[in-house]
Amino acid sequence: MNMIQLKGVDHVIKNLRRSSNDAVAVRCSRGLKKAGLLLQRLSQNVVPVQTGNLKNSAFTRSVGAGFFTHVVVGYTANYAAYVHEDLSKAHGQEFNVKHRDEIAKAGQWSSNINTKRTTFKLRGQAGTAAGGMFPRGENQQAKFLESPARENRKLLLSTIANG
Repeated sequence: MNMIQLKGVDHVIKNLRRSSNDAVAVRCSRGLKKAGLLLQRLSQNVVPVQTGNLKNSAFTRSVGAGFFTHVVVGYTANYAAYVHEDLSKAHGQEFNVKHRDEIAKAGQWSSNINTKRTTFKLRGQAGTAAGGMFPRGENQQAKFLESPARENRKLLLSTIANG
């Protein structure tokens, strides 16, 4: 068995503890905040949208300072946890396929050559948020916070480290 002996580790740890108010602690805090904001942005790409209330309730908060910084990313809509955890509901492309006929009755797609945008135009009130029959973004999903965190773990860790 090969063994590697590291010398000076105690000195490094001692210096890190002593530097809790210096630039290292500030950079650590900044990296955590940046990673939290990045996670929020990634989550916004997949959060289910019907009225926009859930998506608009996203937040990133930091509490504490230096090495004692805690960052919380979440959603304040009272039903956020339910939507996040309910895997039985169709979201995104699955919703669009499942409700294809109802969506077709609610409106129609139109394109603008000048802006190169495709939009869904509602017919009357049939496709309002209350009726819910309009196409969803194909990537919308339950686990809209957990999945981006798992899938982008390395990116989030490098954001913290580079802070």
